[in-house]
Amino acid sequence: MELLEDAGNISEHEPREFEETSQKASEEMVELVNIFTEEQMNRYESYRRSSLPKSVLKRIFQSFTGTVLNSNGVIVLAAVGKLFIGELVELAREVADSHGLSDLEPVQPLQLKEAFRHMLLEAFVICSKSLNFA
Repeated sequence: MELLEDAGNISEHEPREFEETSQKASEEMVELVNIFTEEQMNRYESYRRSSLPKSVLKRIFQSFTGTVLNSNGVIVLAAVGKLFIGELVELAREVADSHGLSDLEPVQPLQLKEAFRHMLLEAFVICSKSLNFA
């Protein structure tokens, strides 16, 4: 009986803690957005508006695995894909900076390829076949 009472107490405090954490994260995000340059704000807004086409993701997943992905799985796949692309572009931006390019210049395919190579070397990406980046 005590376990049930303890479980009830935990769940009562959990929403409040989540709200406090969420509010703190929102405040930190507002502070960060306030110091963005115009170019950084444009990139951030583009990132927020972007999404991967779920029908295409579902078809690609099915062609690789041979199974059909349900709607919740497609949403998760789209979120993970967007995170991966964000990491790739961020690393490509670092590569471009190391080549002396300005933040105002767009990332080129060469920097994306080099960023992907870095991801492969760091085992961030697992690849089942060798890729040719010629």
